[in-house]
Amino acid sequence: MRVAVIGAGIAGLSVARELTARGHDVVVFEKSRVPGGRVATRSVAAVELPRGLSGDLAFDHGAQYFTVRDDRFSMLAAEWERDRIITRWTGRIVSFDGEGWEDLAASAEHKDVTHRYVGTPGMSAIAAALSTGLDIRFEQRIGSIAALSSDFDRVIVAVPPGEASRLVPGLPPVAMQPCWTVMAAFEERVAARFDAAFVNGSALAWIARNSSKPKRNWKIDTWVMHASTAWSAAHLDDRSDDVGAFLMEAFEDLIAAGLPKAFYAAVHRWRHATADPPLAVGTIRYGDVVVCGDWCKGPRIEDAYLSGLDAASE
Repeated sequence: MRVAVIGAGIAGLSVARELTARGHDVVVFEKSRVPGGRVATRSVAAVELPRGLSGDLAFDHGAQYFTVRDDRFSMLAAEWERDRIITRWTGRIVSFDGEGWEDLAASAEHKDVTHRYVGTPGMSAIAAALSTGLDIRFEQRIGSIAALSSDFDRVIVAVPPGEASRLVPGLPPVAMQPCWTVMAAFEERVAARFDAAFVNGSALAWIARNSSKPKRNWKIDTWVMHASTAWSAAHLDDRSDDVGAFLMEAFEDLIAAGLPKAFYAAVHRWRHATADPPLAVGTIRYGDVVVCGDWCKGPRIEDAYLSGLDAASE
């Protein structure tokens, strides 16, 4: 059959890859210029580096890593690891609260034995791998399913729920929570004895030394900060400069020695970061249209991929 897939996030790429492997003629339509959605890496050009620093400046400003539980995703992850598309991130990850921080690996409460994987040299490598060999039409916004019906036998919708509801009226309502993100590069190394932290009791929910991940430029100390969903929702329409300044102060509050000077800082607003809650159904089918995405199944990269496989089966 000839199949149209709307959206080139992980779910859309997953279903397109699976259907192409089964011999179907698949075209993916993506409104952005690159695939992957929140599995993203921002490369920064034309930044004057302080004396003594060299190399590229890049940030994983969306999904920070992924984990593997399902055998179907495990097989793909093993291929990626073999081909050096991904590798394990073994950085020290802690949990912050009002009393200080605690190493998760040493915590009797958390028993942190999870293997965390990252794309190399950035998280966007995962989307690039899934995209290989697919017919993807970038910067193509689809206004209606009817616009595709004359050229395609089936349509798969793999976009956030707000956009999906516009294309397929009658979908169950799903609230998507936003996330403000700050990317910063420092003239000197931040005096933190950890590489990432889950944060409680702060405007921030996550902080990570991006440069601690494998195959990154370790010569420049780069950090990514994610605000909590509650704080992001409350400040959704604030000026980005104000958001950046406030979250940098929140970051400094967590570092006893304070922060060195940042020579680069940028802010990004993810309007549709996480479903609250996801539907936990895998896919939704309306006649010849199948809807999939992380908001249909669960919040993890693996969930988005498996939702795509479910859609292919449908």
